Amino acid sequence: MIQLLIDLLTPIFISMGVSTTDVQTYVNMLSGYIYTIIGLLAVAVIVMVAAHFLVKKGTRHVVRWSAGLAWALAVATIANIMCFGPLYNNLSPIMNTRAQVSEESIQNSKAVIKEVGEEGMVLLENNGVLPLTDTTNLNVFGWASTNPIFGGTGSGSSDNSASVGILQSLTDAGISYNKEITDMYTEYSPTRNLGGNVVSVTYTDWSLPEPPVEYYTDELMANAQKFSDTAMIVISRSGGEGQDLPTDMNAIIHGT
Repeated sequence: MIQLLIDLLTPIFISMGVSTTDVQTYVNMLSGYIYTIIGLLAVAVIVMVAAHFLVKKGTRHVVRWSAGLAWALAVATIANIMCFGPLYNNLSPIMNTRAQVSEESIQNSKAVIKEVGEEGMVLLENNGVLPLTDTTNLNVFGWASTNPIFGGTGSGSSDNSASVGILQSLTDAGISYNKEITDMYTEYSPTRNLGGNVVSVTYTDWSLPEPPVEYYTDELMANAQKFSDTAMIVISRSGGEGQDLPTDMNAIIHGT
């Protein structure tokens, strides 16, 4: 139910500039309130149905209307509790019309973010391979090439709806990548985990959905060698505020 609600709300809030991570975080945080509303709705429906059998004709509509109004009042009360409780810090700037951010501040912030991103990218070692001047074909290995991570958890989250992936970046740079390898990754797992890419300040999916060695068939590797003698390997791990990377992946793999 919660994941279904996340899937329904994410496109709406992304269009408003809210990141996917924040939608997941707050829906999970409010899950108790959500289940309470659903539970009260179930009770109201039961009362309405029971009224048909247990209440005298002529007064059934009073019971049904009372149940419906009671549920609506409960929803309004719970909504207020959420707005002035766990969501207050997020909603108060919106409700306070005097708190406005100038366009100049927004543009300056974007410039700083771009600068930090450029300076934060570190090439560990380059033995003359880069830049790729004469290479137009590239084998891109690593499942994360099809599902890159653009941000982390908590304050590290961001709206990545307009982010450009690695494969698209290569295409934009005039470099062709081996689509046979890419198709193998997407067929193995189109998303980061079967239940959706859930990353929030309270929960992170640490699974590493890399295809096992049998997926790299002799035919696939022979075709890759014919395609190009240059390869790039992509590895992505999520982490950030409140969710440090685990130090024991064996425990993660075996669910202990």
